[in-house]
Amino acid sequence: MAVLSGFKAIKNYISFRNFIILSPIFFLTVQHWTSAVVVVASAGALIFIAKNKQGASTGHWKWAAAMALGAPLMAVLVGQLLRGTLYFPNMDAPLRLALCVPILWAVSKGWLNQPGSKPVSMVWIERVIPLTLLWTFFFRLNWPTAWDVDLTTYFVDPLTFGSYCLLFSMVALVGISFNWSSSTWILRFLGICSVLCGVYLSLTSGSRTGWINLPIFITIWSVFFLKPRWGGQATLKVAAIALLGLGILVFREDYLVEKFALAVREIQTYNWDSVNDDTSVGLRISFYRMGYYYFMTRPFQGWGDLGWTALMNNPEFQVYASEFARLSPKHGFHNEIITSAVRSGLWGLASSVFFYVYFLLQGIKGFITVSTEVGKVLSFVLLIFMTHLVVMGMTTEITNLIFLSSFIGLTLAVLLGEVSRENGVDKARHL
Repeated sequence: MAVLSGFKAIKNYISFRNFIILSPIFFLTVQHWTSAVVVVASAGALIFIAKNKQGASTGHWKWAAAMALGAPLMAVLVGQLLRGTLYFPNMDAPLRLALCVPILWAVSKGWLNQPGSKPVSMVWIERVIPLTLLWTFFFRLNWPTAWDVDLTTYFVDPLTFGSYCLLFSMVALVGISFNWSSSTWILRFLGICSVLCGVYLSLTSGSRTGWINLPIFITIWSVFFLKPRWGGQATLKVAAIALLGLGILVFREDYLVEKFALAVREIQTYNWDSVNDDTSVGLRISFYRMGYYYFMTRPFQGWGDLGWTALMNNPEFQVYASEFARLSPKHGFHNEIITSAVRSGLWGLASSVFFYVYFLLQGIKGFITVSTEVGKVLSFVLLIFMTHLVVMGMTTEITNLIFLSSFIGLTLAVLLGEVSRENGVDKARHL
């Protein structure tokens, strides 16, 4: 009987809600975890939608959200059809974004709601993201993977690892500041430790990707988030302490400071009409120039992943790009929009731009119009999440890999779905 009672107790905790709540924890430490979560959650959402057809409302915003998440898959498909070739592995990553459409719709209809409980996104912000940072710190400390001197986990490249650790630190900081007055000193201490762990992990990864978003975050967090709650004086003190702590951490890492200084020098010394050295920033500038040429040469069909190699020895490229630089974009053009435009032509360009713009606008709109405290926090995190993706996408691809597309799609689906419920979107007509 005791065993049976134990099984019943465990069963009470097995639900899609709890499954999705815990999903971020292993994002950076267990390969294939996040993509598996999306597949399972999408199936559960479809079942929920099928069982709750009556009274279902499909407003304009839901179709727009579905287009934003589904457009990258359609862009790849249309480009391949116009080129007369179908290569399904190229659809794997954008398919994960599309699988999040039913998750978003189901969440907006209350799929993950539990009476008397906070929205899943709030549990992420307040508890799960800090826990994720602490676990990732423990994992990376004990089982590090080194790319030269840059440290990461076994399947995540340092640029991605460092950028997401920084993003999680910002999200954890939002959760701490929102619950400061109601939290115990232990929770405050663990929350602050998680933020420091995230910043440390980002610094030791050697990644510069995403750091431009930090001043954007601090500005919005201080002016529009902290000041209305804590007042001007307290906000200035907190912002000053945060900047001071960050400055100490950054300038203790001579290697990272040198990387930022090196980036500035590489921009200043880039040659527009002679062959450049194969430096990090110099290569990216050359990639963007070549990417623009490839796109303009084949704007409708695109080139797929490697079709552009037929033109890589074009005399125009040989003026400024070495052979290594001309071949290196086979791993991507280190820019989300340019990579999509080269791969799928206008369809890729339009899908990437629409994806960014739609979710950015939803974050801004929610932050301005949602009246509840929880709704404003979720909208703020949605906005910071999207500005971080924009900054990341300027120097690397953000949806090329399956696990990244899965995480981005799931996060946006849950955040926007729960913001819509906070705002009563299902009862209103809007974009």
